[in-house]
Amino acid sequence: MKPPPGADMGEPMTPAEFAGIIDQAIDQPPWRATADREADYIDGNQLDTELLQRMRKLGIPPAKENIIGPAIAAVCGYEAKTRTDWRVTPDGDPGGQDVADALNYRINQAERHSKADAAMSEAFRAQAGVGLGWVEVARSSNPFDFKYRCRYVHRNEVFWDMRAQERDLSDATWLLRERFTHKSRAARAFPKHRELIEQADAASGMHGYGAVITEGGSSTGLMQGVDVARAWTTREHAWFRADEQEVCLSELWYRRWVSVAVLKVRGGRVVEYDVGNPYHQAALESGAGFLERATVPRVRRAYFMGPFMLFDGPSPYPHHLFPYVPFWGYREDMTRVPFGLARDMIFPQDNLNATLAKLRWGLGASRTERTKGAVEMTDAQFRQMIGRPDADVILNAKHFQENPGARFEVKRDFQLNSQQFQLMGDARAALERVSGVTAAMQGRQGTATSGVQEQTQLEQSQVSIADLMDNFKDGRATVGEMLMAMEIADM
Repeated sequence: MKPPPGADMGEPMTPAEFAGIIDQAIDQPPWRATADREADYIDGNQLDTELLQRMRKLGIPPAKENIIGPAIAAVCGYEAKTRTDWRVTPDGDPGGQDVADALNYRINQAERHSKADAAMSEAFRAQAGVGLGWVEVARSSNPFDFKYRCRYVHRNEVFWDMRAQERDLSDATWLLRERFTHKSRAARAFPKHRELIEQADAASGMHGYGAVITEGGSSTGLMQGVDVARAWTTREHAWFRADEQEVCLSELWYRRWVSVAVLKVRGGRVVEYDVGNPYHQAALESGAGFLERATVPRVRRAYFMGPFMLFDGPSPYPHHLFPYVPFWGYREDMTRVPFGLARDMIFPQDNLNATLAKLRWGLGASRTERTKGAVEMTDAQFRQMIGRPDADVILNAKHFQENPGARFEVKRDFQLNSQQFQLMGDARAALERVSGVTAAMQGRQGTATSGVQEQTQLEQSQVSIADLMDNFKDGRATVGEMLMAMEIADM
């Protein structure tokens, strides 16, 4: 609930406190670089640059069979298939159904026009794959657009107080988002600091505190093949390209705890006491309510460009949450570091790719044993010829006549190829075991021999990702509550 007019909203952020928050972000457990690598595997960029170079020297062709990507896509498809709209229900009040129906209409309109479903689906893909996705729920700054907007935010833009225990970060002290924007746009957004923003020079080192938080967002060195070159990432492009004339803005949301008077009335309702509200006064005078002191959090927002504060003020939203909703996958017990399904799938994926490459190479590879002088060509010419499928090797007849023990033999290790084929099948099976996403869930023919078995395997996959879906429902409910809070405030 929005605080009454004139309420204590807490003290503004100081540059020294902001520097302390940046230090906390830098000292957090590293996980973003690993998440970037896992995201590359999902996208199909699974071959390391150095590995490709070594394989080329040995004549082994690059090979890749992306199993992680389709598995994550199947989980995302299950989310889209089971998606439901928000619904507001009355709490037992006889006259509450009309209010609930009106709110249902408004919240469903907001769901469609704010593009909330698309943003949450994109966040769910990051949640399932690498363990964390973000959705921003905010008012639209463009008066010609819908009044609310929901956008997916990349994980490397957001830093938060990792000491928080609640899923919705309702107990977090701060949340920071870094964004690079053009100088002209930033100057229009903060006209009081236009001169400061326009003087920001990329070569002078005034990139802001946020520029030193470099964990994550840089190139992983992974690619799809040896002949596919990848450009730098968005973060590297904005950081290294001075001619873009972009500045790093840090959007900081933080909480201040203040002591307030709360009014408790019959029925269990609790509101913050407003001395100017006649209904509050009447409740006190009639004995229907009483006052208590309580410590409550106030959400504030500040913008920094480096150590320079551009703006600081109370949150413009009626709810008590940060406007960035996290969608959690799984979290480590000791460090609270997020991770997703891709973590355990990387090793069997590497095993599958390596085995597939060796198998392709082994099918065309041959091993020769010959005495010196057995062929009438140089060693380089012989190696080039023997590698061809239509090889024509001319033997030195005189050499065999003069050397009774002379020999020439071409061998192919077909038995080794069959073992590698079996190992490749084991890698595919391991990918299903560690992820829980079976062939039935991906719409492929699996090991089931009847419809009952296939339905059972599908239900087993759904059970294996039940906690993942439960976390997504929590995040989706939080997005709906934020939109509903803004709708009620506007009504």
